[in-house]
Amino acid sequence: MYTTETLPQWFWIIYYSLGFLTIAAAVFSIKQKQMVWRSLMTIFITLSIPVVGIANGIYREEHQDEWEQWLAHLGSGSLWAYYLLSGYLWIVIWWGMFIRKRVWGKKSSAD
Repeated sequence: MYTTETLPQWFWIIYYSLGFLTIAAAVFSIKQKQMVWRSLMTIFITLSIPVVGIANGIYREEHQDEWEQWLAHLGSGSLWAYYLLSGYLWIVIWWGMFIRKRVWGKKSSAD
């Protein structure tokens, strides 16, 4: 029988919770009229990363979880694996800009 492994349930709960939080923060940013285009791009990337990952994870090798498959495809130069990498980097950078605007933006407006 063909079986595949997957990452633990707690990982997926955190992963998708962070995704929902990212989308909510991006919508908030758009409503505040700050970083509108970057936030729209963040929403698109946040929604497309799981789709691309799932679509390419369907046919992974036996006894290989999503992380191992992604690393293997990253090492072999697969375009989808690099899309995920760049998407995750974009989201981290966007969060940095969002937090900087929220924290440091308030300090400068109070002066």
